[in-house]
Order: sequence, then C-alpha cells, then structure tokens
Amino acid sequence: MATIELKDVFKSYGGVEVIHGVSLDIADHEFMVFVGPSGCGKSTLLRMVAGLETITDGRVLIGDRLVNSLEPRHRDIAMVFQDYALYPHMTVRENMAFGLRMRKAPDSEVEKRLAEAADILQISSLLDRKPGQLSGGQRQRVAMGRAIVRRPSAFLFDEPLSNLDAKLRVDMRTQIKRLHALLRTTTIYVTHDQVEAMTLADRITVLRNGHIEQVGTPFEVYERPANLFVAEFIGSPAMNMLKARYVAEGGKVEAVIKDDLRIKVPPHQIQSGTDVVLGIRPEHLEPSQFRAHGDSTTFTATTKILEPLGSDVMVLCDLAGMELTARLTPGRVSRAGECVDLVFDTANIHLFELQSGRRVEALAREPA
Repeated sequence: MATIELKDVFKSYGGVEVIHGVSLDIADHEFMVFVGPSGCGKSTLLRMVAGLETITDGRVLIGDRLVNSLEPRHRDIAMVFQDYALYPHMTVRENMAFGLRMRKAPDSEVEKRLAEAADILQISSLLDRKPGQLSGGQRQRVAMGRAIVRRPSAFLFDEPLSNLDAKLRVDMRTQIKRLHALLRTTTIYVTHDQVEAMTLADRITVLRNGHIEQVGTPFEVYERPANLFVAEFIGSPAMNMLKARYVAEGGKVEAVIKDDLRIKVPPHQIQSGTDVVLGIRPEHLEPSQFRAHGDSTTFTATTKILEPLGSDVMVLCDLAGMELTARLTPGRVSRAGECVDLVFDTANIHLFELQSGRRVEALAREPA
C-alpha cells in the first residue's frame, strides 16, 4: 500500500493539451474517486498513473518512487477495466492466477491467494468455469479477484460498473465498498456516475476539461460546492439555479430574481448589486400549508410533472416562468397543475458569482 502523488501533470496529444497541470495527493489507504463528464480527462489521468499513457510533463509518484518512466508491470498497481479483460479460453482459476504465474510465484502461494480472493468475492464455486459461462456481475468479480491476488500497492478502477444493469451496479458498489474496508488498499476509481462517486469515495476529485474543479469529501462537494459547475454536476436531481441580483439595503438582504420575486438570503461576502446565481437543492424546497403575509421565503408555484420514486416524489414546478425541481414526500402534492406554496430553506441557499461562477461564502453569524 502506498500514497500516490501527481505533481503538475500535463498531457498533450500533438498540439492539443488535455490535462493542464494537475496536482493531487492521495493518502495511503484512501479511496479516491475521479468524477466528471465525458472528455474531462479522468480516464487519461488514471492511465498515466497506471503507465498506460505517457506523461507530457510533471511527475507521478507511487509511494516514494518516481514512476514516470516505469512500465506498468513495475509500478505495483492492479487495474480493473470496464470490459473485464478476461481471457475467454481460460477458466476463472487460470484468469485469476495468470499474473502470479507470469511472476513465477510458487504453486502453494498461488493457491493460497486464489482461495483467499475467491472467498472474499464469493466466487469459489465459479473457479472452474470460463468467462462465457458467467454473468456480467460474476465476470466483474473475477476481474477484481485477479487484481486482489496480486496484493498491489494500489487498485485502479476505470468505470468498472458501466456495463452492468442498475441492480447489479448497486450490488457491485456494495462489494467494492466492502472490499476496500477489508483490504484498505489505496484506490483510484474513475466514473462519470456521481452516485457511484458519492457512495464509494473517501474523497472526490471533480474534473472538467483537464482541470480539477474541487477535491473534498462527498459531504463537502455536496454541501459546499466550490463553483457552479460542481454545484450542477454533483447531486441527482441537479441543484436548482436562478439568476438574481444580491441586494443588501434597508436592513434587508435579498436575492432579487424579479421585482415581484425577492428571496431572503443570509448576508454574504459580496457587494450589494452583484449579479449572482442562487442555488437550492430539490430537498430544500418544502411545501407550506401556511403562508405569512409578506413572507420572502415562500412562493406559489404550479406543479407540471410528478415523478413518483417510492419514498420520494420529484416534482417539476413552474415559478414565475422558471422551472424548479422539488423532492417531496408522497402525498404532499397529488397531481400536475396544482398550486403549491414552496418554502426556500434559507440555511441551505447557495450563492455563486454570475461572472466567475465561484462560490460566495456567507458571513459568519455573530454569537448569541
């Protein structure tokens, strides 16, 4: 097991730069997830750590070793791919043992590691089958078993669940989480699925266009997104965004969206008159049975589409010509076209500068 360090890493293809000076420290035993939209550079970054892509500039260290010029087999890492990469003519046992056999490991050691990995992944009964006789989830567990038997310093996962159906994805997420808790091997995991990122990661690195937008725990990137991109990308359904002007005058602090739509907000570290984007997550819009006169946190919206999800109902609403999504409990609304008073939870309002997109921090409250 080892730390992984990326220091000012660049990657270019011809004259096109795709990774722009990325620096990142991954701690020993940490589960780090690279997440972002297609083309953001997350897989390229992972492949440079693995040695499958050359580094144009910068340094990659695994443990205390500079690995820029090392072949993948000398980096002491194991990689699990999206397409499993199993040998179809070999049995599960032979696939899992292949790397150890190539390293001339003793038969007794091979069998011991095989038995341990098969027991951990619950595939002992599959060892004599070939990949063509396995389901997608079973093949992925075999691919993980092949990585485990090597006992590497780090695991690298490149979108390993993207070929599985929804139920299997959930099951395999649980398997991977349990595996990491058991082995505590330093892990980098690449996905475009932010639900995977949130459920698996110790920390998340959010990437866009070859740049790091934010690094933090799942809670940090969800509760305190660094900018508009992170706020819109992390969370399902996405955060609601409304353009507004921040106005602090006459003892009032408001986000003025329209003359007749002024939302009370906490004081923030910006000048009055600044153009902002107000963000609020669907779960922080609640229907109200009572509306106080002149209340500047409650507004009447019209329901347009209801999406029942069992424990929740996603409701697309129209608020003064703007669309908002609210996550409500069943029974709070019953049909499309219904009017509902929505309360904006001021403690969970986010403000971002319109021009730069960066997060604006609220002023610290005076102690009571």
